Amino acid sequence: MNSMAYIMVVLGILLAKGIGFFRDIVFASVFGASVYTDIYFQIFGLVNLIFTGIGVALSTLVIKNLNKAENAEESQKRAYVSSFMGKTTLITLIATAILYVFSAPVVKLLLPGVQGADFTLAVKLMYIMLPSLWFVLIAYIISGVLQNNKVFFISSIMSLPFNVVIIASLFVPGVDIVTVGIVTTIGWFLHIVIQLPAFYKKGYRFFVKQEKKTKSSGKNSEILWIFISNMMFQVSFMIDKAFVSGEDGVASTINYASNLFITIASVFVVAMSNVVFPSISKNYEEGNIDYVKRLLQNMIIIMLSIFVPFILVTSCFGENVISLLYERGEFTHALAKTTGVLFAIYTLGAFGYVCQELFNKILYLDNRYSYTVIGTVLVILLKPVINMFVAPYGVIAIASATTALFTLYAVNIALAIKRVTGNYMDKEFLKNVSKIVISGIFALLVFFAFKAVSPGFVNDKIMFLLPLMVCGGVYCALLWKMGIVKIILKGKNAQEGQE
Repeated sequence: MNSMAYIMVVLGILLAKGIGFFRDIVFASVFGASVYTDIYFQIFGLVNLIFTGIGVALSTLVIKNLNKAENAEESQKRAYVSSFMGKTTLITLIATAILYVFSAPVVKLLLPGVQGADFTLAVKLMYIMLPSLWFVLIAYIISGVLQNNKVFFISSIMSLPFNVVIIASLFVPGVDIVTVGIVTTIGWFLHIVIQLPAFYKKGYRFFVKQEKKTKSSGKNSEILWIFISNMMFQVSFMIDKAFVSGEDGVASTINYASNLFITIASVFVVAMSNVVFPSISKNYEEGNIDYVKRLLQNMIIIMLSIFVPFILVTSCFGENVISLLYERGEFTHALAKTTGVLFAIYTLGAFGYVCQELFNKILYLDNRYSYTVIGTVLVILLKPVINMFVAPYGVIAIASATTALFTLYAVNIALAIKRVTGNYMDKEFLKNVSKIVISGIFALLVFFAFKAVSPGFVNDKIMFLLPLMVCGGVYCALLWKMGIVKIILKGKNAQEGQE
């Protein structure tokens, strides 16, 4: 794994996500949490969650197939990409037409508690949003092609112009939710625009004259299996919002909390996936399974070292973080308190997110879709059933049930990967995992010490940053002392020669 490439992608995603997060802060300040924000988030959730899920599936499949033997030559790769994009465009146009016809029933499914003029507004936003389907899918296909050609940075910042134009619209005095919806759709088109120069520079085109029919790589059903496997988090959050759609603003608190969680988590997970998956795919196709296993161990250590403190921060300082970032304008302290608790609860399911976005792809290489598909379908089917029982206890109970299902899914994937790489949980690996956990425990003890001695620091909107930095310092110092930092860096350097 190229450590410099990973760092550059992390920085790129941090830049894009940082602007995206600022977009959410401005949005919360302008619109707060109301029935209008509930409608906007749920309707455009189809793009952010469902459409991008299909896009990620297409991107993954493109990378997987470009590394197969039948696409060894550059001309074959270019012809395959052109053919793939053409087929995607045709299917997308048909799907978009169907969605226009059935927009009202879809809106009713997404927002069962919305009626009257608000329902009419929701259908209007649905009409505005639908062209985004093609924009998203083509953007993600181009992103996959660029990643496979080791062009990482530009694909990592493809959401930058999207966020910029939405922020600009929010500063227009008296802007309404429909205008923001139109700008959002335009923003999705800009995902394509920003990547086109690099795409063309690498010699790829939308239309390539083919002298003979391009051999199909893989099975068409793979797109469906990958898409389903990428939908667990997206659909679960939409189900949670649908169950509270009858309470004004509650769905928006779920959106702010889940969006912040995904924003932070994706910086590291998506960066790792973008940089590592093309290399894993190439080495798997060449039969280098030992390399794949070593890289898997290294990835788990890196992800664990990142997400243990992430979980601790949200559990100990979740409300403080939300208050610091969101509490202004129409976003009240009461909203910040609820959102902070939801943020902490959803973050506890982080390892399920890591599996969905990163480790699932190792199973895809071996065509072991049954583990990811069955696991995802079970979570999605159980989610509304469980919600019916826990809904009377409030939104916190709904979020807690979601996190429990995510965690069970992570256990399922962790066991399934052994069938591809062999037993990666050897003694040395488990020893390193325990060191990370111990470092987290000591950091947590420092938090409790602050809470006992100086509770004012822990509870203050600004001063909580001091105990947060001390806890972080203790965690990082222990990782360094116990050799985890050295293991991560050594693992990166040792593996770069395999790419």
